[in-house]
Amino acid sequence: MKIKKFEAPSMKEALEKIKEEMGPDAFILGTKSIKKKGPLGFGDRNFLQVTAAVEETALPSEEGGSSPRIDIRQDSESAFGKSAEVPKSEPSRSEPIFPKIPTYTAGGTTILPEDDLLDGRKPGGASFNQGFEAIYGDALRKAKVPEPKARESKDGRSLREELAEVREMVAGLSGKETDLAPLQREIQDLKGLLYSVIRNQSPIAGLKLSPAMIGQYQRMKDSGVEDNIAAKLIKMAHDKMKPEYHDQGKRIQAFLRTLFAGLVDVADPKLVDPGRPRVMALVGPTGVGKTTTLAKLAAYAHLQAGSEVVLITLDTYRIAAVEQLKTYAKIMEIPVQVALNSSELRQAVQFHQDKALILIDTAGHSQRDEIGMDNLMQFFGNQEDIEVHLVLSATTKGSDLNDIVTRFAPLQPDYLLFTKLDETSQYGSLFTQMIKAGKPVSFVTTGQNVPEDFEFAGKELLAALFSGYTLTQAKGSSN
Repeated sequence: MKIKKFEAPSMKEALEKIKEEMGPDAFILGTKSIKKKGPLGFGDRNFLQVTAAVEETALPSEEGGSSPRIDIRQDSESAFGKSAEVPKSEPSRSEPIFPKIPTYTAGGTTILPEDDLLDGRKPGGASFNQGFEAIYGDALRKAKVPEPKARESKDGRSLREELAEVREMVAGLSGKETDLAPLQREIQDLKGLLYSVIRNQSPIAGLKLSPAMIGQYQRMKDSGVEDNIAAKLIKMAHDKMKPEYHDQGKRIQAFLRTLFAGLVDVADPKLVDPGRPRVMALVGPTGVGKTTTLAKLAAYAHLQAGSEVVLITLDTYRIAAVEQLKTYAKIMEIPVQVALNSSELRQAVQFHQDKALILIDTAGHSQRDEIGMDNLMQFFGNQEDIEVHLVLSATTKGSDLNDIVTRFAPLQPDYLLFTKLDETSQYGSLFTQMIKAGKPVSFVTTGQNVPEDFEFAGKELLAALFSGYTLTQAKGSSN
């Protein structure tokens, strides 16, 4: 048997080469796509490399020439398993350019038909077994390799017989109505078991809650609301709602929203106090958006409210921090000042008493950075006239939020400020921290745009988010 590799831009041209050189009895062993350099070595071109074979007796006669004999077992390993050696002039790697490449005979007949031929001809109708016989049958017989026997199942029957039985069973079901009631009952039993497991968990143990109530309780937990808080809320809903509404998820969600609204505490929706300057400092861990939020507050107060604003930055740790704030200040035409210690901060605040709003940007510190936290304490430990707003990102996981609130507690923040509400759909952890900290929420941010994506914290907006509504739904319902 003679085996040879042919390269051509398309399968059609490759088949023509194979037919011309090896005759119509040649067959395909394998195909792959390769890349070759274009003219003058510039640009890569996609080629097909086709491995073809033909029995030596079927080769066109050549005077004085004889082809070497090749063991089919050795070559089949090269063609389908281990890669055959490729001359150095050929590319060492190939990338597939076709999702599926059918196998063809030299005459153009599909051996393993899957898709239409690349040159537009429709595939032949040969089955997989016919294609396998065409490729391996005669060669294996000549090599005296026994034909593979059909696998048998454990009971002695061939897999073909078992498949035939399955086909008969499927055919027998066609056109008949099957009774799904047993399956539906089993699914209901499993759901009941799941609800029973949840109902018997410690926070809601003993409560006869409906599946819809349990679903809302689980949703609150999944969003980050602490177990005990979620259990108290769902118990209030169970006790206050009419029994006929206990299985209606939407009504339960709406009732929970009312409960959340009664628990949410927000600051007065104003940024400037008439008659005296308001001094605000934003503190929090790195990456929560303190500087961008500061710019939004400044833009709102100066550009929309027409108030005099000054920016003071304590963030000298980041090289670009001061420049970033200066860029914002230049755009808004407001002054910016750097304070290196608590004394300079006090002097800057006293100097700008004529301004309506003094905004202080701080360096971001990990809540576990003890030195950084000590520095913040030196700045704000004895500054009673400076409002401290602890900035929390909605994308921070619940356990980290709890750690942040706990470790920033020595600063005695006056407010919480929520950022990045647009980057998540789970807000329960923020509610848990608001309840634990016992602090009102001053502002929220909902994007990167300055100053558009900034809002005064509102009960209706936060209650909608905490009860499972999306940010878009919450904005629409709170307007």
